[in-house]
Formats: sequence, C-alpha cells, structure tokens
Amino acid sequence: MKKNAYNQSDKIFYDPISDFRIWKVAKLIFFLICLSAEISFASGSYAQEIFFSFSVKQQRVSEVLNNIEERSEFHFFYNSKLVNVSREVTFDVNNKNVFSILDILFKNTGVTYKVVDKDIILTTSAGEIDEYNQANRKITGTVKDQTGEPVIGANVFVKGANGVGTITDINGQYSLDVSQDAILIVSYIGYESVEIPVKNQSVVNISLKEDSQSIEEVVVVGYGTQKKVNLIGAVGAVNVDEKIASRSLANVSTGLSGLVPGLLVSQTTSMAGKDEASLMIRGLGTVNNANPLIVVDGMPDVDLNRINMADVETISVLKDAASASIYGSRAANGVILITTRTGKKGKTSISFNGSYAIEKPSRSYDFMDDYPRALTLHQFRAASGTKRESYNFKDGTIDQWMALGMIDPLRYPNTDWFDTFMRTGILQNYTVSATGGNDKSNFYISIGMMDKEGIQINNDYTRYNTRFNYDYNMFKNVKVGARFDGNWSDFTYSGYADGITNNDTSDSGGGDMQYAVAGVTPYDPVTGRYGGVMAYGEDIQAFNPYAFFDSRKPKQTRQQVNGSLYIDWNVFKGFTAHLDYALSYNNYFQKRADMPTGAAYNFQKDSDIGRYYVGYDAGVSNDNTTSYKTQLNARLNYDATIAKDHNIGAMFVYSEEYWHTRSTGASRNDRLHPSTSEINSALTNVQSTSGSSASEGLRSYIGRLNYNAYSKYLLEFSFRLDGSSKFVKGHQFGFFPTVAVGWRFTEEDFLRKYLSSWLSSGKLRASWGKMGDNSGVGRFEQLETLTAMNYMGDDVVKGFVNKKMINKDLSWEISTDVNVGLDLGFLNNRLRAEIDFYNRLRTGMNRPSQMSVHLTGAYSAPRANIGDLRNQGVELNLTWKDKIGTVDYSVNLNGAYNRTTLKEWNEFLSRGWVFLNMPYHFLYTYEDDGIAQTWEDIYSHTPQGLAPGDVIRKDLNGDGIIDGKDRKAYPNIQRDSPTTTFGLTLTAAWKGFDISILFNGAMGRKDYWITDFNNTAFADRRYASTWDHWTESWSLENRGGEWPRLGSSTSRSDNSYWLYNMSYLRMKNIMLGYNIPTKILSKISMSNLRFYASAENLFTITQYPGLDPEKKNSSRDLYPINRSFSLGINVSF
Repeated sequence: MKKNAYNQSDKIFYDPISDFRIWKVAKLIFFLICLSAEISFASGSYAQEIFFSFSVKQQRVSEVLNNIEERSEFHFFYNSKLVNVSREVTFDVNNKNVFSILDILFKNTGVTYKVVDKDIILTTSAGEIDEYNQANRKITGTVKDQTGEPVIGANVFVKGANGVGTITDINGQYSLDVSQDAILIVSYIGYESVEIPVKNQSVVNISLKEDSQSIEEVVVVGYGTQKKVNLIGAVGAVNVDEKIASRSLANVSTGLSGLVPGLLVSQTTSMAGKDEASLMIRGLGTVNNANPLIVVDGMPDVDLNRINMADVETISVLKDAASASIYGSRAANGVILITTRTGKKGKTSISFNGSYAIEKPSRSYDFMDDYPRALTLHQFRAASGTKRESYNFKDGTIDQWMALGMIDPLRYPNTDWFDTFMRTGILQNYTVSATGGNDKSNFYISIGMMDKEGIQINNDYTRYNTRFNYDYNMFKNVKVGARFDGNWSDFTYSGYADGITNNDTSDSGGGDMQYAVAGVTPYDPVTGRYGGVMAYGEDIQAFNPYAFFDSRKPKQTRQQVNGSLYIDWNVFKGFTAHLDYALSYNNYFQKRADMPTGAAYNFQKDSDIGRYYVGYDAGVSNDNTTSYKTQLNARLNYDATIAKDHNIGAMFVYSEEYWHTRSTGASRNDRLHPSTSEINSALTNVQSTSGSSASEGLRSYIGRLNYNAYSKYLLEFSFRLDGSSKFVKGHQFGFFPTVAVGWRFTEEDFLRKYLSSWLSSGKLRASWGKMGDNSGVGRFEQLETLTAMNYMGDDVVKGFVNKKMINKDLSWEISTDVNVGLDLGFLNNRLRAEIDFYNRLRTGMNRPSQMSVHLTGAYSAPRANIGDLRNQGVELNLTWKDKIGTVDYSVNLNGAYNRTTLKEWNEFLSRGWVFLNMPYHFLYTYEDDGIAQTWEDIYSHTPQGLAPGDVIRKDLNGDGIIDGKDRKAYPNIQRDSPTTTFGLTLTAAWKGFDISILFNGAMGRKDYWITDFNNTAFADRRYASTWDHWTESWSLENRGGEWPRLGSSTSRSDNSYWLYNMSYLRMKNIMLGYNIPTKILSKISMSNLRFYASAENLFTITQYPGLDPEKKNSSRDLYPINRSFSLGINVSF
C-alpha cells in the first residue's frame, strides 16, 4: 500500500508599515478569492477532466502508478500482497483519462478499482482466494484511527496465509473469510501494525494508533515542511505527545531539557511566574544576546513560556545555516519553531487533560534556628584577634537565651526563617480541547489554566490560555484559515523580583537574608507587630524577612492576543500563492503599594527600635507597557517533477514586520492611609512620572531553491535579504545566503549490495551559510539623542547636549556556519543515528569602542563591530525502537560537545578571564594547597599573612609574592556553561501500561561556590549562620572541617579551594501511566482514558554543594530548584 506524504506550510503574517495598509491586504485577498472561484467553478469532475499522455516500455506497474501520482492529485491505495505491482507492462496512451489507463494496466488480472474523489482503491476479486475459502465463517469489521474516523485503504490480511486478505473501503469496513484460529494483521502507513486473533468473533473492529516513528518522517522547517529523508539541515525535532504534554510543567522551555542535542536548557529558579528556562543552541554565539529566535505558527518573537504545552504539536530546533538562515538577521543564535495543533478530519473529539502537583525544594541552605549557638559562633569568630572581655556577645546573654528560649519563644525566639515564609508549592494544569473536521474544514479549540502557588508566601502565578485554529477549503484550489490565541496572567511576588533575595548586587539591601538572625520574632498576631533584635550587643539592622515579604506584594497582570489570517491559492498544479497577515498585542501592568510595617518591635522591652522594614512614607507606583507587532508575508511556492527523477522546489517570500512599544510610569509617596493603593490616594509632595515609546521595522526578501535527483542527490540554496530600521542608511540591509548538499548513498545500486544487509538508510549532508544578528543594537542606538545639561553663566540655565557619538558604520553581527552531518539507519531503521560536526564563526560582535580621553565624560563611546567568537562542536543522537513480544520500547541517547574560542576583542586585555584564543570566561584561578593545619605549614609556604585554619595559596611563579601573576588558566574549562550536555530517554508500553524516564546531565564546567551564606569571615554581628558553619568550620578541635576557620584572612576570590566540578546527572522526569482498555471505554462513549503519576527532578548526582549545578553563579541566590510529584488524567470523548 502506498500513500503520498502531506506537506503543510507555515502560517506567517504582516504589518501596516510603509506603503501597505490593512484595506489593501483585504482587497488583495478578495481579488484572489474571486479569481480562484472562477477557475474552480469552471472545472467539472477531476477524474474525468485530467488526461495523460506517455509511452511505457517494460516498466513496473508500481512505477506507472507513481508517475500518475506525480502528474496529478490522485492517490493510490493497495495491498502489494493482493495486487501484483511488480509486473512489467508496455503500452502507449495519448490524451487518456485515468480510467482508461487503469483498464489497460489491470486487464484480465482480476484487479478492480474504486475512485473516491482523488483516492483510488485497488483490490482483487473474490475468485482470487477461493482456494482459501474453505473456512465456514465470514468476519466483518471496521478499522478506525484514534479519533474514531474510518481508515480508508488499510491492509487486513491473514497471518501465514500468503495472499489472503483485503483492504478497507471508503467507510473503513472490510469482510473476509477466515478459519477460527486465524490471526489478522492490520496495517496502514503512518500507523502501528496490530495482530488480532479472530477466535469466535464474527465482528472484529480495530483501532489503529499513530506510529510516532513514521510521524517523524516529516519535519517542520522555516516556511514549510520537509520529508526527513530529504532534509539536509541540522534540525532537532520533538513531537509533543501526551506524555510530554502531561508533565507537571509551568511552561514549554523547561520541558525541552534533555530532548535535543545541542540545545542547552538551564533553569535557574523555580519561582512561580519566573521559572522559565534559558535556551542556548550550540553554545555561546555572542557576548550580547545569545537567545535563539522563537517562531510560533510562523510568527517570530513570541514568548514560548506563555503558550499552553497541551496546544503544542511539534517543536523543531534549527541549528545550522541550512535550516535557520531562512530567518536571516535573527537566526545567528538558532531558531526554535513551534507548531500548534490544528483540526483533524473526522467527528468532533473532546479532550480533557488535568494534573495536580505538589512541589518541595530539591535542596536548600540549612540556616541555624538555634540563636545561642549562632551567638557562640560570633564569639568563635571574635576570638581571632579580640579579647574575650571585648566580645559583642557575653556568656550571660547566650546562657539566658538558651534557658528562656524554651519557655518564652516570643521574647527569646529561635526562629527557623524558612518555616515562616516557605510553604508547600502547588502546580495545577487543566486543558479542555475540541477538534474535528471534514473535507471542507477543520478546527481546533482549547481553553487552559495553569495555576502555581510558589513555595514562598505571597508568590502566586495564574495563566489562562485560549486557542482557536480554523482551516476552510473555500474552493478546490483555495484554502483560507485563521489562527487566534490569547493569554492572561496574574503574578504576585513577595519582596524581591528574584524571590527571597535580589540577585542584582547593585541593590545593597537585596542580600539582607544573610542578616536574618534567629533571635528575631517574625510577627506577633496579638500586638500586630513585627519583631526586631532583642539580644544585648546585636545590630538593630538585623533583618526580619517575614516582615519584608508579608508587606511587599507587587502585582503584575499581562494580556496577550495573537491573531492571523491566511489564504492559500493553488493557481495550477505545483504552483501555490500564499498570503497571511498577523497582529500580536501585549499589555503589561504592575501595581505596587507596599504596606508600612511600623517600627521593628523589641518584645523584651515592649518598645520600638529604630528599624523600619517598610517606612511610613512608602509610595505607590504604577507601571504600564503596551506593545504590538504586525507582520505581512506574501509567498510563492512552485514544485515540479522533470523527467520523472528530478524534483525542483522553489519559494519566494516578501515579508514586512513592525514593532511598537509604549511605556508609562507614575509614583507618589505619602499615602493618606496605609491601606490605600491608588496613585490619587497619595499626596503630591513627592511624585514622579515617566514615559517612552519606540518603533522598529524590518523588510525582508526571502528565497529558497531545492533540487532532488533520483531521490539520492540533494541540493538546497536559500537567501534572505533583511533591511532593519535600527541602522543608518547604507548599512540597513544584510544579505544572508546558504547552500547545502546531501547524498543518500544507500540508494546507490553499486553500494546497496554491500550495505543493505545491515544499513537500512544512510545520508551524508553538508552546509555552509551566513546568518545575522542585530539583537545587540538598541532602537535608538543609531539615532542622535539629547540629554539634559546645565549651562553655567551669570546663572544656571537648563539645556540639552548630544548624549553620544554615532558610528555610522555599525552593522549586523555575522555568523558563518559550516556543518557536516551523517544520518544512518540500521536493522530496518530500528536503530537510528545522527552525527553533526559544526564550526561557527561570529564576526563583528557589537561592542563598546574606545575613544580619546579628551572626549571621555562628554560623550558615550559609540559601539562598533569589533569582536569575533568561534564555536566548534559535535552532536550525536541515537534512537533504538523495537518490540519484544507485546512490549514496545525505545531508548534515545543524545549528547553534544561545544567549545568557544575568542578570536578578536576590542579592549585592552589585562590578566583575567577574557583573552584571545581562549574560551570566553574560561577558568582563571589561584591554586590552593589546602588548609594550613600548623604554623609549620604556613612557614613552608610563601608569606601571605596566614594562621592555622586558613587556606594556603600557591606561589606558582616562585617570585615570593602572592599576586595576580600566580593565577593559572585552564583553556578547556568554562565557567558560564558546560562543554558537554546529554540526555537519555527510556520508554516502554505493555497492555495499556506505559512508563517513561528522562535523564539529563552536563560536564565540562567548573565554578566557585562563593556565596553570602558560606562565608567564614562574616561580620562580628547580625550574621545568619548555617549549620555548616557549626560543623564544617576548621578549629583545633575540628581539624577535619571542610571550611576554613571562622574569621579566616584568606581571600575567597578566584581561589581554587572553593572551586567545584559542576557536572551532574539528574533524573529529570519519570512517568507511569495506564490506559483503560478500549473495550471498556466504548461502553461509556469514551475513546481514551489514561491515568498517570509523574515526578520532576527526582534526584541529582553532583559534587557541587550549592543549590543546583545548573544555576548561574550568584553570591545571593537562595531560590531552589523544586522537586514535584503529580497525578493526572487524560480523557477523550
């Protein structure tokens, strides 16, 4: 049996920039529809009006059928065991329709045919199998797909009985004479084959499941799809099945971890509303914005973390120039294409997906909730150079607190701060969707809600999603459609935008958690007061995090609407015109009105202290940003087959995009009452306003040419010419070409006899191309701007001066990519391997330039294209898929290695972690020689002001001085990201049960564990110690301690003692599910019912003692990565 592949074009859109206006677009669409209507209504029956002329000499019947399919829109369905298509025929026809040709082909063969629109079903007459029909029973049945729609042309034959079988008719029905012990084998392209014993049944209905391996044969690429066998770019594809969509995830980005080689997914926080992962393709592409371009249903620059995962059908990661350069100026960091679900032909199917998860920190710091011991640590710290009588904290204070803390926790607290402001997190995901269609139209509609209660109090995030996709065949050659989706989110966070701390070190108060001592009462509900310090000698500036988090609760709301319309017009066979227009609108609003806490309270003295967590004059602020983007695409596609074995495809696109953003802000201090939260409820004594707007345009001309000869030799050329409003005239346009070639060497006759026994498929591919990047250029970068300046004369006069100098030669960053790949299939493609080698050179990185010292202070130095960075690497993707008995299983192992090398830089390079011909931010460190145990250890090393318990640094150059010259460079170790990443996916299914396990990991990164919370040289007061300070700090009694002594004088900066290997192996997800048998479901009108349990981040194996090895280094970060456990259900009607 044979069926042609279906190609679906991307849906991409437009904007009213320059000459185009919406009414012109509408007129053009109306004109195309009317013109198409004339062509469509002028035609009659397709089968009667299509004529063929060709000469056939000793060709197989199958070749003739293929020829007809290539020249028309006919599709043939047949069972090769019943219909002999290997027979050779010779004949000539001139201007004959398909009926005449079929009569010639199958004359006197017993083969009959049935034509249904453009589908032709071939079968044999009953007389062909009379010898087998000794059985005394006939069975009938219907073959349907998972949606309940009949499968036309499915093979139904008897196992072990050669040539006995049939195919289903237009209603999916079949009838067959079989013996009682017969086993039916049912198969259809794109579906998994099934074997069913007949036994005593007279009616055998079969439901076929889609074959995921077959689905992967078509891959979504820029502006269209391609068969995987003909793909010559480096593309990683993820088909989002119910197992991926059912994972307990708050967004799409975190769900990509470990699935695609070369895609680095880094999650740095699990904070509700900010738990998205950062994505990077093939390493650090630039020192500026290295994020990939996100394209959703043809619309670039969409936030993928606001999409409902249940709406996603496929995700394609375009990694090399051959696949990504079609997006030109924004493709240098790679492209991620997301295609959402569309309607399927068949009766309407309604689905519900729901999950409920609880979340706990996978790891966190263990702060001391024993204040007397914490004060004792301060005494130990002070013992280094301070007389006992001069200690800040006396023995009596410690003894009193130890005794009274057990009976009066209000006045003598031992607070565990995490217990006061942390909670069990909850994540809920619910989606209801419906899909259906017929020959004329199809639709997909969904409504979803994601609700996450963060593990920190007052941190909540709720997102609502809706989506409607509709396609309509207006005429036989005209198709129109619409895409609409919207989302609304409410986000509240507690205290800081980063959660527990502000990781921006420019905020001096953002790291106050290190001052959250245990001797402070969080809150007294009787008096309504927040506690402050009470111990004699303690610093009154100690921090009460509960007061801070309970009173600061900014609220953010965000709305987004995306809509698009398209029309496809099949002008004539092989030539299609496409037009689409899209609009995306965003609105963001933040309201902040911190609640004054009053003065911190001393419950021992019943008096205020001079510490205010939120002052009485705390202001009210509103911030609002609205933006919209429009896009217009006009596309022409042409596909033709020349001389049977030469296929040519051509595409041309004209595209315009336009962005506009407007922001406003206002604030006032001195509210009339603390409970008020509106701007006009505060006095005008202290107020401020702000506002700005910016626009940007991009005009593009895009072309692609594909050539396929004999299904063996592949060639692709593409280009994109982008013009950006960010640059000055003369430098606005960039040209980005690419060329790629491929060779399916297993199709060669001279190699097939050597390879066919063990190698099912093999393809060698190579590509070269250029891509651009303008993300590092601001919208006002190349515009003359002014700044306020006071002029001095007889009086001070306010005025303006030029703010900066303009570099008129500033232009695109250019990425030149070379990729060589090899695709292999072994053992009938049960084992598949993909290997890619790449070399990417980014030139002209946008960097601040240098200028004369005489101009410094008057102007900002202009930016220039003066940095080069090279990326090299290899990627491997191995997939084994097989079946043992009734157990289906698969194993996927993927990995990637990447290395960066800085080739050019603009600034004077002093000693540091930026240097030519080295990785960007390589490891450059002092070498340590361990902790000094005795004075003899100190005297045997270079003098550096140490005492026993301090870390000794090595004098590498032997000059008798410890300075920057003693640091050592490691050219193969990076600090920001790993060099090697990998993922392992295991799946199995048996009699309704299914299990999937996902591991991911990384190697090749080292970094320092230096935070505010493992500092042994802390201040003599108000420091929140951890239990590791008590157990791990070196002392004469604890010489085996992992940490230096309290009060250590050794600098921790760039000290290898605090350097750790950040390699890790993580069980990212495990899911166990069970599908209720269809026999049971059919009785309650259900087509699918699945229950499952899932866990995320179950365990991590690593040497790193910090919060998580996937995180970026931060001295303040306290927010953990969460572990979650969930239960869920998938239901379809």
